[in-house]
Amino acid sequence: MGKKVTLAQVPIPLQKAACFQMLGFNDRLRRLGPFNVLVLLVLIGTAAHAQEQKEETAAAQEDEESGGSWLPLPVFITEPAIGEGLGLGLVYFHEPPDPNLARISTPSELGKTGKRPNPPPTASGVFAFKTSNGTQGFGVGHSGSYLDDKVRVIGALASMQIKTTFYQNDAPFNFELDGEIAYLSFKRKVGSSRWFFGVSTSYLDGLVDFKLGGGPVPPDIFDFSLRDIGLAAIAAYDSRDDTMMPGNGQLIDFTMWFHSESFGGDFNYSSYRLKAHSFHPLGERFVLGIRGDVWTSAGKPPFYGLPYVSIRGIPALRYQGETAGVFELEGRYNLSPRWAGVVFGGTGFANSGGAGFSTDDDINAYGIGIRFQALKKQNVWLGVDIARGPEEDAWYVQMGHAW
Repeated sequence: MGKKVTLAQVPIPLQKAACFQMLGFNDRLRRLGPFNVLVLLVLIGTAAHAQEQKEETAAAQEDEESGGSWLPLPVFITEPAIGEGLGLGLVYFHEPPDPNLARISTPSELGKTGKRPNPPPTASGVFAFKTSNGTQGFGVGHSGSYLDDKVRVIGALASMQIKTTFYQNDAPFNFELDGEIAYLSFKRKVGSSRWFFGVSTSYLDGLVDFKLGGGPVPPDIFDFSLRDIGLAAIAAYDSRDDTMMPGNGQLIDFTMWFHSESFGGDFNYSSYRLKAHSFHPLGERFVLGIRGDVWTSAGKPPFYGLPYVSIRGIPALRYQGETAGVFELEGRYNLSPRWAGVVFGGTGFANSGGAGFSTDDDINAYGIGIRFQALKKQNVWLGVDIARGPEEDAWYVQMGHAW
């Protein structure tokens, strides 16, 4: 176990390097090379054909079936910093509360049927990944909607061992992170309104180890452990007709996070984030999505706690500041009841105040993607996006809407 040190004892360049590697790792797992994206599209297309054939030949039997559905999710890892590898998720989507309730796929159907908006699917899953350089991890998660969508719960546990290299002034630092992460969120609807209020908690416990030139460096400087525990208050308004693939309605979410040594962590800071998503049908097949997101921090956040610009095409934590925000548009065209194409673009800003990364780049990104309804009964959508940012292209695998 490494010696616990204060943030001030860790050099700023290495703090930022750890920041990129630790929390940017999830985004890197989602970036795929063109060949692997092609393979994934073939897998998705094969699954789609098999599912559609089953529905055409046994529609009556399917209506009588009960129980949930399993969905395997392969993830191809091609990040040079951690080597090539493979991840696999296995997700179980539970039986919808009312399997006979007609799914609403367009705003016009919503007006005709008068049905209530679709709640989030209830799902449980496990995942694991491993790469050629020894980077590996595993975890479990659950997301549920209960009591006629009056209660929404999300929980996750994960353990990771990440090995990679960071260069500062051409000096290589072999970097390793061993950490555990836990997250739990609970929201309750107010009466028959569209308002939800709730709480969340997060836990991060990790050991960071830097090596220089293949050998260990002084542990007082580069080998340190950290623990970060936070509590959050949530207020959200959700009038979307569907949570997985919205075609109409709005989501407004305001979340306040408080991290304190009194909770058992090593840091004292807070953050405040306001998200607003709005979806508008334009004709029978086209949906326009509008997204605004502003995030600010106070106190003394650790290197990974600073707000950052979050848009497809830009790595997590690439552009950080004491305040960050984005504005994004997405257009979705429904090619058929189970296929859709998307185009998107956005811009962001980050005000560092001396605390984050300065940049001369225009923080803009854009891209295209495709969506497929993999599970009709649970209304589960999968997709692949390719996005271009100011520095690089990136591929993403999506479940549900990207926002």
